[in-house]
Amino acid sequence: MNERVEELRARLEKVQDAIAEASTDYSAVRNETSRDVELMVVTKFFPASDVKKLYSIGVRHVGENRDQEASVKARDLDSLTLNNESPLRWSFIGQLQTNKAKSVVRYATDVHSVDRPSLAKALAKAYTNQLNRYEAEEDSAPLAHSLGGLKCFVQVSLDEDAAATAGQAAEGKRGGSDADAALEIAQLLEELPGLSCAGVMGVPPLGGDPDQAFERLYGISSRLREQFPHADQISAGMSGDMESAIRWGSTIVRVGSQIMGPRPLVQ
Repeated sequence: MNERVEELRARLEKVQDAIAEASTDYSAVRNETSRDVELMVVTKFFPASDVKKLYSIGVRHVGENRDQEASVKARDLDSLTLNNESPLRWSFIGQLQTNKAKSVVRYATDVHSVDRPSLAKALAKAYTNQLNRYEAEEDSAPLAHSLGGLKCFVQVSLDEDAAATAGQAAEGKRGGSDADAALEIAQLLEELPGLSCAGVMGVPPLGGDPDQAFERLYGISSRLREQFPHADQISAGMSGDMESAIRWGSTIVRVGSQIMGPRPLVQ
């Protein structure tokens, strides 16, 4: 057990150092007054026991992309999530079918993959229903309730081709709305009960230039902030392109393998 903790600690510190160094790269849009970059550790395929170890070494923000897996982990670790002094946050970052919304709103503090109006509406309905059950003393509150509501990121396609739907994403295609639709989805998120728009999320196309993709994402973020100044976060950058994303204004990087190591053989 201690060996795994020390392995995670060493990997975490290496990534934190890389983030700190990348944050001083002012060749694109960052400057000395830019906000600090937040690290989200992606724990998909790894057991709840690893998440507990991450918590023991200071990690307070993890991300999952499959509800079936994430909901079980969150339930197993609810003592960490409900720790009032230093709570663990769960972000949902994967493509999401609307019928999973009622599960996700129970444990997620934010959803980074809102790519269509139907999903935004499903999340709002699920959040409201869960809140109503809580107020009737029939169930627990949505986890995001104590934080003022569910924060949502509009996922934008950074591919020149047509954006993938949630169903196509299951075939390996990138999800996301186009730039114009992103502004409409943001407006909807601001209008729906229990939800708010936190910013944008994007993943570069496979084989593409990440700098070009993240520059495009920053431009979309700038347009969004003209209408909604508070929606100023950019969720972008993973293990292979983190430095590029930070250079182009990412405020949250999603890092998995560089910290967690190779995925378990049994998934």
